[in-house]
Amino acid sequence: MASQDGLRRGRGGTRLSLHFLIWLQLLQPLLSEAGSGQGRAGRGCAHAGCGVAVGVLWGQADAEEAPSGQLLFATGSGFTSSPLSLLSPPACGHRVSRIIGGLPALNRKWPWQVSLQTEDKHLCGASLIDRRWVLTAAHCVFSDLEYKVKLGDTNLNAGSENALVIPVKDIIFPSNFDFASLTNDIALALLAYSVNYSSHIQPVCLPKELFEVETGTECWVTGWGRVSENGSGSFVLREAELNILRHEQCREMIKKKSVAKSKMVTRGTVCGYNDQGKDSCQGDSGGPLVCELNGTWFQVGIVSWGVGCGRKGYPGVYTEVSFYKKWIIDHLRQASCLNSADSLILVLCLMMPLGILVAP
Repeated sequence: MASQDGLRRGRGGTRLSLHFLIWLQLLQPLLSEAGSGQGRAGRGCAHAGCGVAVGVLWGQADAEEAPSGQLLFATGSGFTSSPLSLLSPPACGHRVSRIIGGLPALNRKWPWQVSLQTEDKHLCGASLIDRRWVLTAAHCVFSDLEYKVKLGDTNLNAGSENALVIPVKDIIFPSNFDFASLTNDIALALLAYSVNYSSHIQPVCLPKELFEVETGTECWVTGWGRVSENGSGSFVLREAELNILRHEQCREMIKKKSVAKSKMVTRGTVCGYNDQGKDSCQGDSGGPLVCELNGTWFQVGIVSWGVGCGRKGYPGVYTEVSFYKKWIIDHLRQASCLNSADSLILVLCLMMPLGILVAP
């Protein structure tokens, strides 16, 4: 099921000539359309509505679902001094990490939220980034397990007509992922079939490669994890507001408490902290940390690890999505070509003279 830098094909065999490479270059737009869409211009998602908090469109209908005193659609101040051009346009300790100090989330508010499950039980969070792809944490993946995902419902126990359960076909994670230090804690899950978007199921947008969210930016983490450090998990999706810390500041903050743990906070991670004790916890791992810009939501982090849950002076540590953007897009493009365009390439190869295909 799981594979390190998966979906790789052997590199041996016949060399391709410049002629064939030119053919492939000319066909690139067509191949991109044939694929899942993640190959288009390196965008975070191909669906035109990615990153839309769909619940906003049905705010009045969902008003009765809001707990007393809860804001219906609170948004972060995110990216206040960063131009929109820096982001992909919306075309398109170790915790086996419940939200601590948060509130129940409204139905349809976080339509990209996914529950990664095994044996019909919630294991980790995840996020929908394309019709066939889900983003999660590598430490959630065990090669001997069969996985499925549940989308479109905030209640794990509910049998909502909007809920969708899909088997996972394959899971990819970096070959240099290290479980001990949780470096490169990121994974992609390929779904057995494509998702049809709805008011309850939408993809989240991904930021541009290496984009850095400013310290102090207001963002949100969501999940079904524990409600207290030693408590039980939640069957209802919960949300918590956090402030972003860059990894340098985060490392120094944790260093005051634990020098050993601070060494795990490196480039490629970003932290979220709330001095009121709000945090992610066990059962939230793999889930999204998202920030809002002009009504569009971008996934900035993946819940990775933390020291306890909601402890003062201990930020939660997240895999920084923008740091791995190229890795994500490269694998989605590769899978798109292999799975969707194989037949087209095969026909073209059969039609072209052998002398054109084989280098002398």
